[in-house]
Amino acid sequence: MKRVNDVVVVGGGISGLCTAYELQKLGYEVELVEKDRVGGSVKTVKDPKGFLYELGPQTILSDEELLNYLKQLGLKPIEASPAAKNRFVYKKGRFIPLPSSPVKFLTSPLLSWRGKLEVFKDLFQRPVVEEISVAQFVRRHFGEEFLNYVVAPFLSGVYAGDPERLSLVHATPKLYRLQRKYGSLIKAFLKERRVAPKGKLISFSGGLKELVEAFKSRLKVKEGKGALRIRKFKDRFAVELMGERVEGRAVVLACPAYAAAGLLRELVPEAVKELEKVYYPPLAVAALSVEGELPEGFGVLFPAVEGRRILGVMFSSKLFPGRAPEGRELLTVFLGGATNPFVDRLTNEQIAAVAAEEVEELFGVKNLEVLKVHLWRRSIPQYNLGYGSVLETVSEVEKRVPGLFFTGNWIGGVSTADALRRGPEVARKVADFLG
Repeated sequence: MKRVNDVVVVGGGISGLCTAYELQKLGYEVELVEKDRVGGSVKTVKDPKGFLYELGPQTILSDEELLNYLKQLGLKPIEASPAAKNRFVYKKGRFIPLPSSPVKFLTSPLLSWRGKLEVFKDLFQRPVVEEISVAQFVRRHFGEEFLNYVVAPFLSGVYAGDPERLSLVHATPKLYRLQRKYGSLIKAFLKERRVAPKGKLISFSGGLKELVEAFKSRLKVKEGKGALRIRKFKDRFAVELMGERVEGRAVVLACPAYAAAGLLRELVPEAVKELEKVYYPPLAVAALSVEGELPEGFGVLFPAVEGRRILGVMFSSKLFPGRAPEGRELLTVFLGGATNPFVDRLTNEQIAAVAAEEVEELFGVKNLEVLKVHLWRRSIPQYNLGYGSVLETVSEVEKRVPGLFFTGNWIGGVSTADALRRGPEVARKVADFLG
């Protein structure tokens, strides 16, 4: 008779790995299946020329609780250099530091005086209750310049997203809650002294793949075994794989929304259309080696209104030691996203050429070499207007099919830190069902 696991986790990204690990800690027998390699979008490359770079998530924004969690996994987090606090926005040929205080905001050339005065409209606006786009909210409360040179670049850095489509409620839930509570975000800042997320930027000496390896070494994993469909029996689920099947009393779908939709076609066909609505724009990442002086900082964001062909550049070798050999700098360049989805029509060679041309023109560096290009045809899920219906569908399916659970970066936050915090929460839900 085929052995039945307590839980089968489908998907080996950080969400799936963390959930499986937490369930195992609670004493359950867990099997994780992954169609490719575990790690999901984490893609750390150790180059033979002495470079270490990330082609997926770059860092983790970690608070003390999360730091302790990582240390319990046997990891040794390293903090980004103090220079990481310096972030730049490109405007009319200049790299302007993103203001970090009200005084610096008032003296910064990032916005015109008219743009600065418009920001104070926020004090006289009513809180938003209905669902609107981030762009609609920012225009109404802070003005067009603030949208173009502060908010839109920030959202391109987090989501590679389009503020005209991203939902204020779902893409920026903390801002939505604060403006509801205080009436304006300026008042919220004055009360709480901080609106931006707290924490330290961290990585590991061997890159984020150390996190993947720490989880993988503690779990039972089937790699290269993609799930084809899920069947429900009276007391268990069967997950059909290529050439075999695994069974469990519960199943956690920790795969992208489009993959989850495919697995639900027979079990809950009416949920498929809603999950397939989740948009994952293409995003290209290029790792570049250069010589020359770079600003001391995290990197530069490029507002769409400036007309550049790239979203942002990270000064990767400025952030953590061991990222580049002596005498060289490592840059990570991002192209595409929701505002320029045509990047997936380019070859890797064309993407490399665009990245190189932009960096040479903007930074005046020498001896540029493109180390690697990776195109994510489906990158970061977009929490766009109407996203609530996706989450309602997830909730409804979990109620209708007891023992089936969902997790992933399309539910409850897109960052690696979000995935790590979500793992214990999902594990507790599954444990409550299993008893």
